[in-house]
Amino acid sequence: MVKVEYAVEKIRVQLDTILQTEEDLFLVDFIEKGTSRAGKIVILLDGDSGVTIDQCASVSRRLSRFMDENVELENPLTLEVSSAGLEHPLLMLRQYQKNIGKNVKSTLVSGVEIEGELLATAENEIVIKVVTDKRKKLTEEIRVNLVDINKTIVLISFK
Repeated sequence: MVKVEYAVEKIRVQLDTILQTEEDLFLVDFIEKGTSRAGKIVILLDGDSGVTIDQCASVSRRLSRFMDENVELENPLTLEVSSAGLEHPLLMLRQYQKNIGKNVKSTLVSGVEIEGELLATAENEIVIKVVTDKRKKLTEEIRVNLVDINKTIVLISFK
């Protein structure tokens, strides 16, 4: 029987192998939760074209099968695989790239909030078009370095 920490590392390696076979899927977050008696791994996925329930189920089945066949745990470990979802902040440049053209709200490390249309991404920055005067329809393009961003979320529009 192996400790949860060792099992988690084996699961991470297997997840990387699985995602290499899924062309547009990528890992957004790998969250470990739990106590000394039981653990939980939450895997949040995203894709260049979004993530389907079937894709999450496929990854979950493949990881579960791997765990059953290759990992003997001394304590129970629950596995949850899902899409990052709109409520989860953007964490990777690849997520920003797939959301170009959508409205976002970025909270900077300084506390300043910038809200507008995500226009472009570069290696270390994003460009957001912000409306500065609604009546005159004036906008400004703001470049934001990724290291200056605390959190960015995609805004949901019901228009």
